[in-house]
Amino acid sequence: MTWDLTPDGRGTRVLLEHRGFDPDNATHQLSRRIMNGGWRSHVQRAFSAVLDADREYTDQSV
Repeated sequence: MTWDLTPDGRGTRVLLEHRGFDPDNATHQLSRRIMNGGWRSHVQRAFSAVLDADREYTDQSV
């Protein structure tokens, strides 16, 4: 799995890439479908929480 962070206007574009799934393997296809929703919801929420905590910490240290 790799993360790619790229400046985008006033923000940052995040690209998450998870490799290693064999498109011809039924178990891999099912796993990918199941995890796809998690990457879009759980990881996004967790990433936002980390950034919010960092902002709060940075604001307090100034």
